[in-house]
Amino acid sequence: MAGLIVTWLSWQSQRRQRAVALLHEAHQLLDATAEATSAPASEQALGLLRTIIDDYDRTPAATQAYWQLGHLYFARGDYTAALTAYEQAQRRFSSNRELSSVLVTLDVAYAQEVSGACDQALANYATVQQSSAGWLHGEAYAGMGRCHEQRHATDEAIAIYERALADENVIGAARQTISERLARLRPVDKTPAAQGQATETESPATSATESRAEPEPAKETLPAVSAPITPPHVEPGKEPSAGAPVTNP
Repeated sequence: MAGLIVTWLSWQSQRRQRAVALLHEAHQLLDATAEATSAPASEQALGLLRTIIDDYDRTPAATQAYWQLGHLYFARGDYTAALTAYEQAQRRFSSNRELSSVLVTLDVAYAQEVSGACDQALANYATVQQSSAGWLHGEAYAGMGRCHEQRHATDEAIAIYERALADENVIGAARQTISERLARLRPVDKTPAAQGQATETESPATSATESRAEPEPAKETLPAVSAPITPPHVEPGKEPSAGAPVTNP
């Protein structure tokens, strides 16, 4: 009996090692080209990731494979497939791997938002915003605000953006983006008192331009959701670093 257990444990160890090796190979293929969405290396990596999922499904590497598969599909514009892959990864991360869970939850929200499923995206963005990963709060607030804008819920979007700017965790590019979106949403005060105050404080140079016709501002087109956050390459079973790159929408 003991011999069978040892044999089984050895077999499981070999499977995990083989899955890790395949995942490493897939990463190398993706790193080999800057245009992974169209290069042959991308197809090879896709095949390797699917092999890991099909043949080594119960290994930690399979969870990472689902996550990377989601990135590949998202980059190709196949948001339905990306969402499916992200959700598989989300379900597989254990509760003691909070950072990985938060990161993949943010990716799920991205895919839901760009697919038009903003109700579900809002819930996932809220989960990220309430997490201990403060460096991701700006991404979460921005996503919630965009979703409210897509739903034409301007007051809700303004409220979210104002909350974001009051959050000390929201810094850098995320804070700048949120500030700009809030400025575009806030109504202009057109009361006589406000207009009179603006006139009194105008500089001569500003007044000189009053008679010049200004072009009609173009309607804002909501930007597409940015590419999801790509986790650093980590060995299965380890947490990714909190320094994973973030691209603000």
